[in-house]
Amino acid sequence: MKPIAFSSQKVIDGCRVQQQQTTRFDIRKMLLPLIVLSVLIELPTNSAFNQSELVRIPRHNYYGAEPSLYYTNFNPFRPYWLNRPHYLDNFGGGGMLDPIQGRSRLSSRLGLTPVRDELEEEISSRLLGKAGMKQGNTQGNSFFSMRNPLATYEPCGSSNGEEDGICLAGPVCSFYGGRATGGNCRRATTCCVNEVSKCGALVTLNNTYWQAPAAVSSESTCGLTVKMDRTLIEQRVTTCQLRLDFISFSISQPNAQSVCNVDSLQIAGTINKVPIICGDNDGQHMYLTLPHAAASAQLVFTFGTSTAARTWRIKIAMLPCGSDYLAPNECLQYFTTAIGSVMTFNWKDVATGTSTRQLANQDYYICFRTELVNKQSSAQVATVLCVQECQTSAAKAFSISGTDMARSQTLDDTSCNNDFLLFPGGTSHPTVGTVRPRDRFCGTVFAQESESGSTQTICSTVKPFRMFYRTNGDETITATVDSASTGNQGFCLAFEHRLT
Repeated sequence: MKPIAFSSQKVIDGCRVQQQQTTRFDIRKMLLPLIVLSVLIELPTNSAFNQSELVRIPRHNYYGAEPSLYYTNFNPFRPYWLNRPHYLDNFGGGGMLDPIQGRSRLSSRLGLTPVRDELEEEISSRLLGKAGMKQGNTQGNSFFSMRNPLATYEPCGSSNGEEDGICLAGPVCSFYGGRATGGNCRRATTCCVNEVSKCGALVTLNNTYWQAPAAVSSESTCGLTVKMDRTLIEQRVTTCQLRLDFISFSISQPNAQSVCNVDSLQIAGTINKVPIICGDNDGQHMYLTLPHAAASAQLVFTFGTSTAARTWRIKIAMLPCGSDYLAPNECLQYFTTAIGSVMTFNWKDVATGTSTRQLANQDYYICFRTELVNKQSSAQVATVLCVQECQTSAAKAFSISGTDMARSQTLDDTSCNNDFLLFPGGTSHPTVGTVRPRDRFCGTVFAQESESGSTQTICSTVKPFRMFYRTNGDETITATVDSASTGNQGFCLAFEHRLT
């Protein structure tokens, strides 16, 4: 490297003498501090918080697959570089080509071919403007490709305890359109609640709320895509499951055959079976198990011709692999309290007469985490799970494939062929009368005793605690035909963990 010369004057014996000093300045000595600084200071250039400003560029797949989407602002100093997607190693030159238009990655990062996308320019100009700084010529400047050091993206709860969000610095939360709610965040961050209220939205942030648009038209669809991508700074770990919490949910009811033929919600991109649902589902939840290296999951509402009000507010939580709050495999619902209630989708405590609220093709597992229970002030692991009908004011608490009003399943073994609730190892407690050893329940009274008019508490010691709920595709077509006079509603059951 060429030395840099500096001139100075020195006085010798009363005379000024011109003296030249040479100082060797090596920029390589500054490389390590710059690398450390680029890791510590991180502006959210690769975030998809505000999807209206997300820049995506289609890339041709050289192996014949459909075109896919990748992002322009990769940074080799970020943690994901060591876990970069496999396609970076599949291009010529041992991963030296950028998957976007096949351009050289190293040349763009070393300044030979500076590349800067629109989102990066927008973030730099806005953040620098708020900080009272001039952006100037920042083309190719790595200082403006760094992320915010106060953006942790950790899940959090709001101050009022009613909403969840992620931890972000207040200005960053506002910049992305979120709502600061205080909460339990550290490092001068706030619990930022993110909401989307449009169809076709792309979600990448944990604890995002999907709110129904102000107006929903008949004969239309409204969908949302949840994108999983570890190269995004808001997703630093792999997501294995999604949890959907239906804060509110109301669309059209099923028809007389229990089919959601007008309005419906369908979910795609999971490996566990997720049924089509409709009707009223306030307070319900679902766990969606994702395939390995999943890229996305889709939620799609389909609306037919109806005058029914259509509203929903759904919280979408991303659950990382290895966390202790994942649901067991194949479980659509998972309950983690010692006492509570479980309801089928569209069950509601309202008087409906003989109209059906039970939904067709509901084949899924309902699982219960084994809880600690107190006995003489000493917590012990529960050994029994007991369930019984909920206390209701208007609706029937249990009504599955019944043939008679106010009666449990009949003596006939085919009485629970179409629709039933399976509770493995379930037996009545205490035992009343002559009881057949069965753990499949149907009818309009929850009891193990056949043709009983009195409800019973059913307990099981079989672990893991779980149920299986199954309905066929109709109410009055498939033999054995259900009675149209019963008005199948599904069920609401109260559960409790106990000791033997």
